[in-house]
Amino acid sequence: MSLRVLTASALRPKRAWPSHTLIPRTWATLPSILPTPITRHSSSSSSPTPAEIIASWKSSALSKPVIIEHDTIRPTSLRQLAMTLNKSTPPQEQDPLARIGSPLPVNWHHIFFPPMIGECDLGDDGYEMTHAPPAPYLARMWAGGGVEQNPANLLRVGQEMTMKTKCTGVDIKQSRSGDVMVFVSLEKVVENESGWALTDTRTLVYMEKDEKKKSDGSSTPKLVKPRRQADFSTTVHPSAILLFRYSALTFNSHRIHFDHEYANKVEDHPGCLVHGPLSATYMLENLRQKLASGLVMKNFRYRALSPLIVDRPFKVCAKKMQVVPTMDADVLESYEVWVENSEGGLAMSGTVEVVKEQ
Repeated sequence: MSLRVLTASALRPKRAWPSHTLIPRTWATLPSILPTPITRHSSSSSSPTPAEIIASWKSSALSKPVIIEHDTIRPTSLRQLAMTLNKSTPPQEQDPLARIGSPLPVNWHHIFFPPMIGECDLGDDGYEMTHAPPAPYLARMWAGGGVEQNPANLLRVGQEMTMKTKCTGVDIKQSRSGDVMVFVSLEKVVENESGWALTDTRTLVYMEKDEKKKSDGSSTPKLVKPRRQADFSTTVHPSAILLFRYSALTFNSHRIHFDHEYANKVEDHPGCLVHGPLSATYMLENLRQKLASGLVMKNFRYRALSPLIVDRPFKVCAKKMQVVPTMDADVLESYEVWVENSEGGLAMSGTVEVVKEQ
């Protein structure tokens, strides 16, 4: 992989998203996503405030040059992901993903452009630190994101791709429980030989690792139930093998996904966590299997609400919604998609807009 510097102006302008596609009303009930801004104030103490720590880092994060990477959509990698998602071995002669020119399913691009970073340059949690804030905000979680496809120029098997990554935002907020959260937004623009094909936006949240705040098991997270009944759904059983294979395919060495002792004793999770992009991919796969021929998912937005745990089944759901005037004129179908954890509470929620392939 080669890297070179590109000015920020070379990035495709960000699309203005309709508000209804960003924040479904169910999200407003969750304390973890209703942070309040931290007010910066003077202090007689020599220790910097959280706002001061992040403010000094924010300007450097936003001014970093665009990172340019290259990769190829390889049939072998796609077959490996197909087996990871479905846990069975598809006959190669019947597998459309093995054919050059087949369209790349939405969100499958995560297995390409792996982080080319040696172990000595990773954080203690095994994750790459390219856009990570300074200590003590080192506990990282996937907060959400989205994908916009170009229906006239879909990514296809066998194509060469270029991805341009830029940090587009840093925001420091405080949860109702008083925890400081640093939200880092990234934009990844993917092009093929015909130009712009896809824009991936993602938000990561970083929190302080504090042993004194580790849970004693006495508190139970609030369970928020979905507002709607699904039109169709499927149940996923996230095994340790599933999490390991997805980590391997994405070259993701974040220890919360495969190291139980670390996930439990250091980051205070009941067990290893299901990857945010993997959960989002399951949401889209559940819908993709139902779409009529010639239709493609153009806009996808989602938000992670609570973690999913290894060996605890979760339910992937979708419901067809009414197309409204504020959507793009070419939108033919609209869906709410979500994931319910093993207790029936919302773990991830999003929206999908479907158009005709051009």
